[in-house]
Amino acid sequence: MNIRKLIKSVLFIFVAFSLAFLVYKEFSPKNESNAPDISAKNVDTPTAVDKSALADESRSLKESETKQQNPVPSSKTAVKAGNAKVIAYYFHGTFRCTTCRTIEEYSKKAIETYFASELKNGTLDFKPINVEEADNHHFIQDYQLVSSSLVISLVKQDKEVTWKNLIDVWKHVRDKDRFFQYVKDEVYNFIKEI
Repeated sequence: MNIRKLIKSVLFIFVAFSLAFLVYKEFSPKNESNAPDISAKNVDTPTAVDKSALADESRSLKESETKQQNPVPSSKTAVKAGNAKVIAYYFHGTFRCTTCRTIEEYSKKAIETYFASELKNGTLDFKPINVEEADNHHFIQDYQLVSSSLVISLVKQDKEVTWKNLIDVWKHVRDKDRFFQYVKDEVYNFIKEI
Protein backbone atom coordinates (compact mmCIF):
# COMPACT_ATOMS: atom_id res chain seq x y z
CA MET A 1 0.00 0.00 0.00
CA ASN A 2 2.86 2.42 0.74
CA ILE A 3 4.43 1.72 -2.64
CA ARG A 4 1.17 2.61 -4.39
CA LYS A 5 0.97 5.91 -2.50
CA LEU A 6 4.60 6.64 -3.34
CA ILE A 7 4.07 5.92 -7.05
CA LYS A 8 0.90 8.04 -7.11
CA SER A 9 2.72 10.89 -5.37
CA VAL A 10 5.65 10.74 -7.81
CA LEU A 11 3.31 10.67 -10.81
CA PHE A 12 1.28 13.57 -9.41
CA ILE A 13 4.43 15.64 -8.87
CA PHE A 14 5.63 14.79 -12.40
CA VAL A 15 2.32 15.87 -13.94
CA ALA A 16 2.22 19.06 -11.87
CA PHE A 17 5.76 20.05 -12.90
CA SER A 18 5.03 19.19 -16.53
CA LEU A 19 1.95 21.41 -16.56
CA ALA A 20 3.80 24.21 -14.80
CA PHE A 21 6.62 23.99 -17.35
CA LEU A 22 4.18 24.08 -20.29
CA VAL A 23 2.37 27.10 -18.86
CA TYR A 24 5.69 28.84 -18.28
CA LYS A 25 6.86 28.12 -21.85
CA GLU A 26 3.56 29.35 -23.30
CA PHE A 27 3.34 32.61 -21.41
CA SER A 28 6.97 33.54 -20.82
CA PRO A 29 7.62 36.78 -22.77
CA LYS A 30 11.40 36.47 -22.38
CA ASN A 31 11.75 33.77 -25.00
CA GLU A 32 11.07 34.93 -28.57
CA SER A 33 10.60 31.35 -29.70
CA ASN A 34 7.23 31.40 -27.89
CA ALA A 35 5.71 33.21 -30.83
CA PRO A 36 3.89 30.72 -33.03
CA ASP A 37 5.29 30.03 -36.47
CA ILE A 38 2.15 30.59 -38.50
CA SER A 39 2.29 31.96 -42.01
CA ALA A 40 -0.52 34.09 -43.29
CA LYS A 41 -2.26 33.01 -46.43
CA ASN A 42 -2.18 35.22 -49.54
CA VAL A 43 0.03 37.88 -47.94
CA ASP A 44 3.60 38.58 -48.91
CA THR A 45 6.01 38.92 -46.02
CA PRO A 46 7.25 42.48 -45.63
CA THR A 47 10.87 43.30 -46.24
CA ALA A 48 13.01 43.80 -43.16
CA VAL A 49 13.49 47.34 -41.93
CA ASP A 50 16.82 48.18 -40.33
CA LYS A 51 16.80 49.60 -36.81
CA SER A 52 18.15 53.03 -37.73
CA ALA A 53 15.44 53.58 -40.33
CA LEU A 54 12.82 52.58 -37.77
CA ALA A 55 14.24 55.02 -35.21
CA ASP A 56 14.38 57.83 -37.81
CA GLU A 57 10.80 57.20 -38.84
CA SER A 58 9.69 57.18 -35.22
CA ARG A 59 11.35 60.57 -34.68
CA SER A 60 9.87 62.06 -37.82
CA LEU A 61 6.44 60.80 -36.77
CA LYS A 62 6.55 63.06 -33.75
CA GLU A 63 7.62 66.04 -35.88
CA SER A 64 4.99 65.77 -38.56
CA GLU A 65 2.48 63.20 -39.76
CA THR A 66 2.93 64.37 -43.34
CA LYS A 67 6.59 63.31 -43.52
CA GLN A 68 5.85 59.63 -42.89
CA GLN A 69 6.84 57.02 -45.44
CA ASN A 70 3.39 55.44 -45.13
CA PRO A 71 0.86 58.24 -44.77
CA VAL A 72 -2.45 57.14 -43.33
CA PRO A 73 -5.20 57.21 -45.95
CA SER A 74 -7.78 59.95 -45.59
CA SER A 75 -11.47 59.42 -44.95
CA LYS A 76 -12.04 60.03 -48.68
CA THR A 77 -10.64 56.52 -49.25
CA ALA A 78 -13.61 55.09 -47.36
CA VAL A 79 -16.08 56.80 -49.68
CA LYS A 80 -14.41 55.20 -52.72
CA ALA A 81 -14.10 51.83 -51.01
CA GLY A 82 -17.78 51.00 -51.08
CA ASN A 83 -18.30 47.70 -49.33
CA ALA A 84 -14.68 47.07 -48.33
CA LYS A 85 -13.22 47.16 -44.84
CA VAL A 86 -10.34 45.99 -42.69
CA ILE A 87 -11.00 44.14 -39.45
CA ALA A 88 -8.35 43.89 -36.74
CA TYR A 89 -9.28 40.90 -34.59
CA TYR A 90 -7.63 40.34 -31.23
CA PHE A 91 -8.21 36.69 -30.36
CA HIS A 92 -7.77 35.57 -26.76
CA GLY A 93 -8.88 32.89 -24.35
CA THR A 94 -10.73 33.19 -21.08
CA PHE A 95 -7.52 33.02 -19.05
CA ARG A 96 -5.37 36.01 -20.00
CA CYS A 97 -1.83 36.66 -18.84
CA THR A 98 -0.37 40.14 -18.40
CA THR A 99 1.40 39.95 -21.77
CA CYS A 100 -1.84 39.00 -23.55
CA ARG A 101 -3.63 41.95 -21.98
CA THR A 102 -0.76 44.27 -22.95
CA ILE A 103 -0.88 43.08 -26.57
CA GLU A 104 -4.60 43.84 -26.72
CA GLU A 105 -4.14 47.25 -25.08
CA TYR A 106 -1.23 48.25 -27.36
CA SER A 107 -3.03 46.97 -30.47
CA LYS A 108 -6.16 48.94 -29.68
CA LYS A 109 -4.23 52.12 -28.82
CA ALA A 110 -2.04 51.90 -31.94
CA ILE A 111 -5.08 51.49 -34.17
CA GLU A 112 -6.95 54.32 -32.43
CA THR A 113 -3.87 56.56 -32.65
CA TYR A 114 -3.06 56.09 -36.34
CA PHE A 115 -6.45 55.19 -37.83
CA ALA A 116 -9.02 57.26 -35.93
CA SER A 117 -10.77 58.46 -39.10
CA GLU A 118 -10.96 54.92 -40.52
CA LEU A 119 -12.45 53.65 -37.25
CA LYS A 120 -14.97 56.49 -37.29
CA ASN A 121 -16.07 56.00 -40.91
CA GLY A 122 -16.25 52.20 -40.64
CA THR A 123 -13.40 51.23 -42.98
CA LEU A 124 -11.60 49.71 -40.00
CA ASP A 125 -12.92 47.78 -37.01
CA PHE A 126 -11.12 46.51 -33.91
CA LYS A 127 -12.78 43.42 -32.46
CA PRO A 128 -11.52 41.55 -29.40
CA ILE A 129 -12.89 37.98 -29.46
CA ASN A 130 -12.76 35.23 -26.85
CA VAL A 131 -12.19 32.05 -28.90
CA GLU A 132 -13.20 29.85 -25.97
CA GLU A 133 -16.83 30.95 -26.29
CA ALA A 134 -18.88 28.38 -28.21
CA ASP A 135 -19.83 30.69 -31.09
CA ASN A 136 -16.19 31.67 -31.65
CA HIS A 137 -14.44 28.25 -31.77
CA HIS A 138 -14.37 28.35 -35.58
CA PHE A 139 -11.84 31.22 -35.52
CA ILE A 140 -9.18 28.85 -34.15
CA GLN A 141 -9.35 26.79 -37.31
CA ASP A 142 -10.15 29.70 -39.66
CA TYR A 143 -6.97 31.55 -38.69
CA GLN A 144 -4.82 28.63 -37.48
CA LEU A 145 -4.56 30.12 -33.97
CA VAL A 146 -2.28 28.60 -31.35
CA SER A 147 -2.16 31.50 -28.89
CA SER A 148 -3.55 34.97 -28.36
CA SER A 149 -3.21 36.71 -31.71
CA LEU A 150 -3.75 39.96 -33.59
CA VAL A 151 -5.14 39.10 -37.04
CA ILE A 152 -5.77 41.67 -39.77
CA SER A 153 -8.44 40.76 -42.31
CA LEU A 154 -9.40 42.48 -45.58
CA VAL A 155 -13.08 42.09 -46.46
CA LYS A 156 -14.49 43.12 -49.85
CA GLN A 157 -18.12 42.66 -50.87
CA ASP A 158 -18.75 40.82 -47.58
CA LYS A 159 -16.08 38.19 -48.35
CA GLU A 160 -12.67 37.90 -46.74
CA VAL A 161 -10.05 38.46 -49.43
CA THR A 162 -6.91 37.98 -47.37
CA TRP A 163 -5.67 37.97 -43.78
CA LYS A 164 -2.46 38.02 -41.79
CA ASN A 165 -1.60 36.93 -38.26
CA LEU A 166 0.74 39.57 -36.80
CA ILE A 167 2.89 37.14 -34.83
CA ASP A 168 5.64 39.71 -34.22
CA VAL A 169 3.44 41.46 -31.65
CA TRP A 170 4.91 38.91 -29.23
CA LYS A 171 8.45 40.06 -30.10
CA HIS A 172 7.67 43.77 -29.81
CA VAL A 173 5.48 43.75 -26.69
CA ARG A 174 8.36 45.00 -24.52
CA ASP A 175 8.99 47.99 -26.83
CA LYS A 176 5.83 50.08 -27.13
CA ASP A 177 7.14 52.33 -29.94
CA ARG A 178 8.22 49.39 -32.07
CA PHE A 179 4.95 47.61 -31.35
CA PHE A 180 2.93 50.66 -32.43
CA GLN A 181 5.02 51.08 -35.60
CA TYR A 182 4.65 47.40 -36.49
CA VAL A 183 0.86 47.44 -36.06
CA LYS A 184 0.58 50.75 -37.94
CA ASP A 185 2.62 49.46 -40.91
CA GLU A 186 0.71 46.17 -41.14
CA VAL A 187 -2.74 47.73 -40.83
CA TYR A 188 -1.77 50.41 -43.37
CA ASN A 189 -0.76 47.67 -45.86
CA PHE A 190 -4.29 46.31 -45.65
CA ILE A 191 -6.07 49.68 -45.72
CA LYS A 192 -4.28 50.75 -48.89
CA GLU A 193 -5.78 47.65 -50.59
CA ILE A 194 -9.32 48.97 -50.12
